[in-house]
Amino acid sequence: MIEVVVMLGIITMISTVVLVSFTGLSEGGAINRASRELALAIRRAQNMSLAVTQVETSSGPKIPDAVGIRLDKAVPSAYFLFVDVVRDNRYTSDDAKIGADEALPAGVRINSLLDSSNASYSIVHIMFSAPEAVVAITGTDGTSIGDRVEMELSSSSGKKKKVVARTSGQISIK
Repeated sequence: MIEVVVMLGIITMISTVVLVSFTGLSEGGAINRASRELALAIRRAQNMSLAVTQVETSSGPKIPDAVGIRLDKAVPSAYFLFVDVVRDNRYTSDDAKIGADEALPAGVRINSLLDSSNASYSIVHIMFSAPEAVVAITGTDGTSIGDRVEMELSSSSGKKKKVVARTSGQISIK
């Protein structure tokens, strides 16, 4: 009987350790998934501008001259793609969203948006202009913020990942 009680105690302790580490593992997976999905969304915007085909938007089908992605720290758990109808290198009410807002996995949020000199921004647009998919990285008013932007994502437990987009078209995850 004592051996059975000891074995149950050992199994309970091992199960507890595994379950506690599993929550950290799932958060790590969520932040990895979020960084990959954000990098893929930036690539998708680039591909849409290169394809020069009709895109379904919130205001009907359009052949885009420029496609962008908007990241806003005021809405830290989502981002969206849009067609820059006005051609001012930013999202305005005259532009058309492509699909719905894309949500980051639960507990993951945009922590910071930094340019190459580590200046912080509340809103960043990454724009791709057709037909060569020329890249522009702009702030709230559509003016250039430099040749790269670093988007830091963080989980509720403090794990962090960075997605870096450059005007050369390179997108990396750190």
